[in-house]
Amino acid sequence: MAEAVSAGVERPGGLREPRSRWEYAVFGADQLVLWHGRTRPGLLDAPLRTRAVVLLGVCLADRATAAGLDGAAVAEVRLADAADVLERYVASALESCRTVPGGFGEDVVDELLNAYGQPLFEEARHAARETLAHHMADSGPRVRLADRRQALLDNRGLQSS
Repeated sequence: MAEAVSAGVERPGGLREPRSRWEYAVFGADQLVLWHGRTRPGLLDAPLRTRAVVLLGVCLADRATAAGLDGAAVAEVRLADAADVLERYVASALESCRTVPGGFGEDVVDELLNAYGQPLFEEARHAARETLAHHMADSGPRVRLADRRQALLDNRGLQSS
């Protein structure tokens, strides 16, 4: 998701570092989807990938906000807590993201809200749900976003669940 990488501080090679809670959440969501997408055909295809990343980012940002986590500390969010948001109150979490100042992905948030309860939304929710389930199955129910970094390095995050 190019906008997830381009939204923050410029780094060598044209990559950018996230600056806000929202950017960190979406960047983390993109990493989770990318890792799972290697084992799930079609997940990395546009626009599904973008919708799944934004929806998962919304859930991570919601839990980071509730825990008072900012910046890189967003990685402390437990994936099970994000899954709870996805199942119980994702519409209100999406509404909250509409107020993110200068947040990228606003158009996708609006698209998902407008499609709530319809097949387009459910396809994105299923992809996000499946992504979270994959990572929790690989690392346990208490896994945090931060814990998945080592899984990628160890190549465990790339196995199918």
